[in-house]
Amino acid sequence: MKLGYVHGQKMTQQYDHLEAYAVDEIFSDADRGYAVLQEQESEFQRLLDYSEAGDYLVVSSLDVLSRDYEFLLELIDRLSALELELIVLTSPHLRVQEWQEILTWVNKNERLLHPKLISFKRHQEKKKDKDRYTIFSRASEEKSLYWEVFWLLVGKQKIRMIAKEKGVPIETVFRIQQEVKRIKLAVIFAICFFLAITTIKIAESFSDNIWIQIVVCIITTVVILYNVLTDSEQNL
Repeated sequence: MKLGYVHGQKMTQQYDHLEAYAVDEIFSDADRGYAVLQEQESEFQRLLDYSEAGDYLVVSSLDVLSRDYEFLLELIDRLSALELELIVLTSPHLRVQEWQEILTWVNKNERLLHPKLISFKRHQEKKKDKDRYTIFSRASEEKSLYWEVFWLLVGKQKIRMIAKEKGVPIETVFRIQQEVKRIKLAVIFAICFFLAITTIKIAESFSDNIWIQIVVCIITTVVILYNVLTDSEQNL
C-alpha cells in the first residue's frame, strides 16, 4: 500500500504530487514544525501505526520529513525497522538501505556540503584564476597561452571551441573575451572620434549648416558602433 504524507509548506503542490502518483491514503500534519513527527498524536505516527510491512511511505520531497540529516537518518532507521520503503517523488527511486547509506555519508560530511563553504571555495578559485592567463602572468607558458587565446578571440573564434582546444576553463576564456571587447571598444571610439572630425570637414564642403554637419556625424558614429557591437555579440 502507498501511504502519502503531507507536511510543511506548499501543501497544495504536495497533494497534487501525491494524487498524481495515485497513493492509497494521505495523512497530513499541515504546516506544523518538524517536531510533530515525533509526537505520538501526530498524523505521521498514525500513518506508521496504520502501515504494514512492505508498504510505501510516499512524500513529495525529502524536506517534507526534515532538513536535518541526522533526524532523517533516525527516521529512515524507523522505517527500516517497520519494513517500510520510502518513495520521494522529486528524487531518484531508492530503497531504504540506499537512503541509509547516503544519509550516513551526508551526515558525516555535512560541512563539505555547506553552501557558504562551497561559495567561499568558488570565490577562491575565481580569485586564483584571475592571476592566471594574463599579460602579467609569471609563468611564461600561461602568458603565452593568454596571447594565443587573445588572438583567437580577435579572430572571432567561439569561446567554447577555444576552451576545448586550449584546455583553458571556459570562464577564463570568457574573461579574456571581455578584455578583448574593452580594447576593441577603446579603439573603435578613437576611430569614431577621428571619423567624426573627418565627416564634419567633408560635410562643410557641401553645406555651411552646422546642424546638418552634426546630424551626419551622429549617423556615421551610430552606424559604426552598431556594426561593431552586433559583430561582438555574434562572437558569444
